[in-house]
Amino acid sequence: MKYTVFYLFGVSLALGASANATSFGRKANADIATIDNKPAICLPNKESPLFRLGWVSLSEGDVRNPASWGIALREGAKPTVLYPGDCFVFGTVPDGYESDDLKVKARPLELEINRIYIFRLSDAYRPRDTYAVIFSVGRAADGTLEYLQYDRTIEYGGLVPPRH
Repeated sequence: MKYTVFYLFGVSLALGASANATSFGRKANADIATIDNKPAICLPNKESPLFRLGWVSLSEGDVRNPASWGIALREGAKPTVLYPGDCFVFGTVPDGYESDDLKVKARPLELEINRIYIFRLSDAYRPRDTYAVIFSVGRAADGTLEYLQYDRTIEYGGLVPPRH
């Protein structure tokens, strides 16, 4: 009996490292990738079969009144479906979506080296279900930009800087 309690505790810790479902929705970690020299947010390979994209945002994560970029699904439009392992590239505006840049009173987003950013996806039918990744921008030895993912706790509490 006492071993069962420790086993369940360990399993709950392991599962809690990647996702957190509450009555307020599901928050899960995403991954960062580089596609066409731009940051892309990617669904983990082990996640649920599909995710209907409602809105996307990318904003500075370390300043007050952050610069931001975003898109949202137009009313009545059919959402883009993402599957495990699929990525969404910064700056992309699929058919049926509109830019949120003019609706949000924020500075336009320009990615800068040594800045922290938060990239988020929200589900079209369950807007409280989100994926997020925190990353910084660095410069690789060949001069190209690289996007370095932070490890974080699911509750957006602690951050662990990327390993170089």
